Amino acid sequence: MLGEFDPHVPGAYRNVISYPLDAKQGRNLFVAVRSNNPVDIALSDSDGICIKFKDSILNDTIGPIVIEKKGTVALVLGIFRGDTAELSVKAWTE
Repeated sequence: MLGEFDPHVPGAYRNVISYPLDAKQGRNLFVAVRSNNPVDIALSDSDGICIKFKDSILNDTIGPIVIEKKGTVALVLGIFRGDTAELSVKAWTE
């Protein structure tokens, strides 16, 4: 669950979660998000540059995103502090 109260983390809420994804050069990345409350999603490349951002997603698939170079892509999900969301995320390449 995204946005849970947790007094042990800075800000006291788990409203931002990130996942590292290994990606191969030349592949197309897709990310599907299903949520019961709007969430924001960002993807950044291995240099930390944002390659895609969408806000207020409930049920959407992002992609294809062409991977320029081999490395790690960060998938970052966020929600406003105090809000919660139960979500399902799938990521794949073709």
